[in-house]
Amino acid sequence: MNLILPSIFAADLMNLKSECDVLYEEGFQVLHVDMMDGNFVPHIAFGPEQIKNIKKQVNMKLDVHMMVSAPEQHIASVLDTGAEMISVHYESTPHIRFVIDQIKQHGRKAGIVINPGTDTFILKPFLNIIDYVLVMSINPGRPNQVFMEETIDRIRELKAMIGQRDIQIEVDGGVDESIASQCIEAGASLVVIGSYLFSNNKAHVKNLKSLEHGERKDEEK
Repeated sequence: MNLILPSIFAADLMNLKSECDVLYEEGFQVLHVDMMDGNFVPHIAFGPEQIKNIKKQVNMKLDVHMMVSAPEQHIASVLDTGAEMISVHYESTPHIRFVIDQIKQHGRKAGIVINPGTDTFILKPFLNIIDYVLVMSINPGRPNQVFMEETIDRIRELKAMIGQRDIQIEVDGGVDESIASQCIEAGASLVVIGSYLFSNNKAHVKNLKSLEHGERKDEEK
């Protein structure tokens, strides 16, 4: 089954609980949370204490995307938030294996994130220890970007590389309903969507939910 992950970065933070409650009632299961340090990426957002508070407010599981330098220095506090899924950028540390091991030892799902300029080949040594790969389809932490079309080929490359392993492919950045459908067809099963989903458009919600179940609108068949 495919999962659409609403990105908290697009939510109205003053009404976060009510917005997330609506999405939960619609059947969305996992909330994507971007953790930014102002170093690895230009902006600062959602530190561990904030994530812990979010976890207390929402009914959905949390998928924390660590956009931070030296994540090995922060992983203990992120684990303490209770997040069920945690991903770390390959580019952010030479100690990526240590961070992944910490996540796994605490019984959480561990993912590695790769930027658009990072070759998918670098993931080969980790394919027996990770639960998912997060493919960035924009440059991380920078607003107002469009989906990079070459991401579709990168998803296909990863799908072939993963083979029969139980590893999911997640995609994040500039995704709407049409792009989500293309990503799922290429092999992604976790799709992060921001403003397109938080637009209070019931048609968007309905159509995205249909993608989770492998359904497509007639005009797209």
